[in-house]
Amino acid sequence: MLSPRQRVILRQIVSPPYIYRWAGLLTTIALMAGVTAVVLTDVGSRQVLATGPAPAAATGPAGKPARSAADAPALGMPGMARPAITSSLLTVTDSSVEQPSVALTFDDGPTPQYTPQVLDLLAQYGVKATFCTIGNQAVAYPDLMRRILAEGHRLCDHTMTHDATVGQNNRDLIARQLSTSKRTIAEVVSPPATMDYFRAPEGAWTPALDEVAAETGMRPLGWSVDTLDWTQPGTAAIVNSVQQGMHPGAIVLFHDGGGPRDQTVEAVRQLLPWMQDQGYRFVFPS
Repeated sequence: MLSPRQRVILRQIVSPPYIYRWAGLLTTIALMAGVTAVVLTDVGSRQVLATGPAPAAATGPAGKPARSAADAPALGMPGMARPAITSSLLTVTDSSVEQPSVALTFDDGPTPQYTPQVLDLLAQYGVKATFCTIGNQAVAYPDLMRRILAEGHRLCDHTMTHDATVGQNNRDLIARQLSTSKRTIAEVVSPPATMDYFRAPEGAWTPALDEVAAETGMRPLGWSVDTLDWTQPGTAAIVNSVQQGMHPGAIVLFHDGGGPRDQTVEAVRQLLPWMQDQGYRFVFPS
């Protein structure tokens, strides 16, 4: 039972103007809870779209967990501005556990300081790789482009200027941009080189960019192991990211341009013999 004083207080609370204030407060709380729920649901949906579902467990070389390239989530670091998104249109098709394959890719070159060092290491271990070259860099260093091709590596169009907004343009502009970069890179050498792949700068894929790249005669090339070497995290961190993320059918992202790459070169020096010891063979994405 309520005391007389408590009954008086209750009547005051449920009578105007206090009842209106309580109703307004409760309505505000309900609206904030609803908005929070919608935002959290949207963030969860975007994460699934970006990385795909979690892969099923399997066994890789040396008894380590393995994932198929199609199911492997893109590896990234929370808070990084640059997403690591794998285009769903291209993977390494040979992902057998008995004779696992890996494709190595190098972005943002060529550069006279780092590309020759990478090429020397690849030649030392008899490894072929894909070089995702920037048009302006290719024009500036044609001798390096000729060496890349002469040593049996493949080329990938990485746009003329590493334009990460290319996929946000309309289809006609995307087509002109990709046609220009493809032709420019290919014609640095004579006869013109075959341009097998296209990789979106910063992994900024859009459906239109995927489609136009294919229409331009290039296969969209993503990755499934991001070394994050562009952040210069240290050689040990680059090596660890590859060793932890490696799986049959992996496409590994390195950089031979875009900034200081001494850590990358040293990591590649350590990783090539390790990959061979793990039983991996080196192939081109297909």
